[in-house]
Amino acid sequence: MTKRKLNVAIVGAGMGGLAAAAALRLKGIDVTVYEQARQFARVGAGIQIGCNAMHVLRGLGLETRLRTDAFYPR
Repeated sequence: MTKRKLNVAIVGAGMGGLAAAAALRLKGIDVTVYEQARQFARVGAGIQIGCNAMHVLRGLGLETRLRTDAFYPR
């Protein structure tokens, strides 16, 4: 029996969808992300990321980029 390579489709390019795609790609899995929005844009919402979520983002290699666009609320 021939082993087939896994291909995954993710519907939605929000934080969850993109984090899942990044994690799967780190494991060598082909991922296609589908999103209905024509472009990414700020919509006025803020996101607070807790300690556990930050550990996941750090593991995905996203911490440096995240810190360039983030601020610490007082």
